[in-house]
This record gives sequence, structure tokens and C-alpha cells, in this order.
Amino acid sequence: MFSNDQIAEFINQNFEPAWESVRPVPMVTIDFGGGHILTRTLNGNIATYVCNGDGTSLDVLPGIYEPKTYLEQLSQFVNLFRWVRQDGDPVAAVTRYHQRQADALANGKPALVVAEAAMPITKKRIERPLKLTRMPAKTRMPEEVVSADADSTDGRYYGPSTDASLDTREPLARWKLLAEDTRINERIRRLAIHRYLAHRETVSPGDITKWLYREVLHADLDDPYLGLGKTLFASYPFED
Repeated sequence: MFSNDQIAEFINQNFEPAWESVRPVPMVTIDFGGGHILTRTLNGNIATYVCNGDGTSLDVLPGIYEPKTYLEQLSQFVNLFRWVRQDGDPVAAVTRYHQRQADALANGKPALVVAEAAMPITKKRIERPLKLTRMPAKTRMPEEVVSADADSTDGRYYGPSTDASLDTREPLARWKLLAEDTRINERIRRLAIHRYLAHRETVSPGDITKWLYREVLHADLDDPYLGLGKTLFASYPFED
């Protein structure tokens, strides 16, 4: 995702990006004999945290996303940061945000969005407050990414899309898998995250990373085989 020019540009313009590797990259080596050896990395997983300036986490995107949906969610993170900052009690605002998101997703409804509240036309744009609201599920964002300064009161939807946009050359089969993973991220994994964070006032990425990888992404960072032990050893014909 991060090699995509549009994603990289949006991150650099709106965030102070930081990358942390939470464990050594797993490698697999296969010796086919005759000097033919294949060595490559195993597919890992990632999590995207958005944090306040003091390092406390506001929200998390678990795993890999379609580029378009990832940009839409990053745009929501920008609005979330602004909305929390406007609130007189930022800690309570974050808790309220996660609780309402969890309630919506648990009831099979689309996630709420942080959007600019409708204001009289005589008011300046800069005066518009942000609110947590529900957008019509059938509407979609236009092709361009809506930034934090855009007017978000026209029914745009920030949920998962299924088109392989943003100038990709990936095979269609891989995009179908990515679209399904994006759907699971938004409907199931983020529900678990919202429920977890709704009961914790302030956390940093380091406070929740092991929980996130173990319980949400199912890749226990304390397990040397990342949960693949049974697959690797249980059916090995020469185990005995």
C-alpha cells in the first residue's frame, strides 16, 4: 500500500509517519536439491495507528486494505483527530467514538463517519464543527480523496469499495482476495478493536500491539511460528 504514490502523498501531507517493525521478518528456505534453493519472506501483517501528538492512539486499521478504502479511512483519521481536538474532554470523546462505532457494527449497520456539521451559508468554512454521524450506505465517495477540509455533508460514504482503482496492475484474483480482506477488516476486526478501545481511556500503540496481533490478526508475536506451528508440524510425515 505504501508504495502507492497517492497513499504516500496523502500520508506525508496529513500525518507525521513513523514505521516500527514489531518482530523479525519470517523467512522460509526450501532446498530442492541439486543446488536449487528458494529463500523468500512469508507474508506478514501490518496495523496502522493514528495517534495524538502525545502518542496516545485514537484508532487502528488492522491488516491490508484496498488502496481506495485505505485512503478513505486515512481521511477519516484526519477528521477524527480534528473532532477529538474540538471536544472539551478529548479522552471521553475517543471513548464515545469507539462505543458508538462498536454499537453500529455489532448491529449490522455501516460504521459512522466524522463529518463537518451543516452550518448556515453565511458562516465561514473554518467555523464548521465536526460531528459523528451516519451517511447513507448506498452513496460512495467520488474518485478523489476527501480531505479534512472538504465539505462532507453531501452524503459521501467512507466504507469499503470493491474496485481495483488507484492505477493498480494487480491480477483480478488478488484484488478479489484483497476486497474480501478489506471487508473483514472493516466489519469484524475493527469491531473487535472498537470494543476493546471503548473500555480503555488512553493507550499507546505499544500497549495494544501484542493484543491486536494475537486476538485480531491471529498472529501471536510471542509465538515463534506465528500460529503456524500446527500447520508446519502436525501433518509432517517424518515427525516420528
